[in-house]
Amino acid sequence: MSDQLIDEIQEFLRSAELSNYEINAYVALLRSGSLTARELSIKSSVPTGRIYEILEELKNRKMIVIQDSRPKEYRTITFNLGFENLISHLKDESTKRISYLVTQAKSLEDSIYKSDLFIKRDTSKVFWSTAFDLRSMMSLYHRRTSEIKEEVLMTGFINENTFKVIPYAQELYSSLRNAYDRGVSVKYLWSFEHEALTDEERMKNGVFSKKLLTDIEKHFNIPSNLKGLEMRFIHKRLPTYYDIFDRERVIIKLLHPLEPSKVFACIDVIDHDLAEQLRDQYLKMWAFKTFK
Repeated sequence: MSDQLIDEIQEFLRSAELSNYEINAYVALLRSGSLTARELSIKSSVPTGRIYEILEELKNRKMIVIQDSRPKEYRTITFNLGFENLISHLKDESTKRISYLVTQAKSLEDSIYKSDLFIKRDTSKVFWSTAFDLRSMMSLYHRRTSEIKEEVLMTGFINENTFKVIPYAQELYSSLRNAYDRGVSVKYLWSFEHEALTDEERMKNGVFSKKLLTDIEKHFNIPSNLKGLEMRFIHKRLPTYYDIFDRERVIIKLLHPLEPSKVFACIDVIDHDLAEQLRDQYLKMWAFKTFK
């Protein structure tokens, strides 16, 4: 390998947060094919007392494998797969750090609000807030959809009340269209107030869904065939309605206890783990027994 290429590999590995010892050991293995720990220590200038620790770190990142021999030999896996594994490892570590920070932030937030040590200029909480009336809910959605960078997954339910509310949802759908125009992926999964068990009920749902798409296009100029802003329908009532913003924020829609055809409140939560778990379930619902 040329010196320039080695420098480029080392810079890439340094950017991926590998230590100098880890970089030296990996490059030595990459150039040599396979080596024992003692041979690698000599070629990479990694002290004998540190070499096994370094090899374990590279193994944890799935960049090298151990050959069953006496003495044991170590070699890199194919470099493209090794780089891919390294990036995946970084993503996992980043997710864990974010989850930890969010958990700690929530705990600190609660402690700060209970404490008399600080002046609390804003009484609203950063990681948990609630909107009740329709205007507040629409304002909340306008803010959140304006902040989206990559993806929003939304759920909704269809009944006669839905068609009455649609004309008042200008802020929401304008924000969704703006997000789409910015390159954000938008999915909207609709369900129905009652689960459709018979063919007649399914046909009625089909009529409702077409009417809804027509109303959305009429009021907000959002065609139903936009690639990247897709709506689907499922023949059953979802147990919980929620929306996920960029895999870190969730808005849970709490239905009215006395009038379950209406939304009583929207609970806005920043929780990376919750968002990831709900996203997995959402994509399963999106793919399973839905119709466009």
